[in-house]
Amino acid sequence: MKKITFIILMLLTHNMYKSQILDITPNAQNINHNIDKFVGTWIWANGNERLVLIFKKENILLPLEGNVRADVLYGFHQYQKNNAVIESSTLYSNGSYLDKKSTLLGGSFDNPNTLTGSIQHITKNKSVHYEIEFIDTNHIKLVKLDNYEGIRINIAGQPTYDGAISLSQNIVLTKQ
Repeated sequence: MKKITFIILMLLTHNMYKSQILDITPNAQNINHNIDKFVGTWIWANGNERLVLIFKKENILLPLEGNVRADVLYGFHQYQKNNAVIESSTLYSNGSYLDKKSTLLGGSFDNPNTLTGSIQHITKNKSVHYEIEFIDTNHIKLVKLDNYEGIRINIAGQPTYDGAISLSQNIVLTKQ
């Protein structure tokens, strides 16, 4: 998961740089207030399915020269189906980004009401790209989940790559 987090962080850094909002001068802090509205616990439930997203904000050290930091959202999720927990990282939600236990990572770049990033799809042994739209202070919409492009490699001892995405999408979550 460390390699995946690093790759995603590099993608986020590239997107920030491309959007010209990343200050890469030494000791830059790169504060992003656009992501504050996404911080919190969000829940969607529909009969036999339930998705919980917990977003936290932290100003993290980027893998760049010169002690450059940037605000990111990181977090944890839980997916239940038929009253059974299918995947969950919420038991780590009291920790920080440095604990490397989070399964959500993202930021807001070109549109202040859109959050993009990755979610570690634990049961599928992969990260998927997400897009979330801010509706109002009590609602967000998980618009879509997509597989990242690229080569898939199966590693001995780990589950075989599965291209399916079983997490619910195109759903509205409510802030708790």
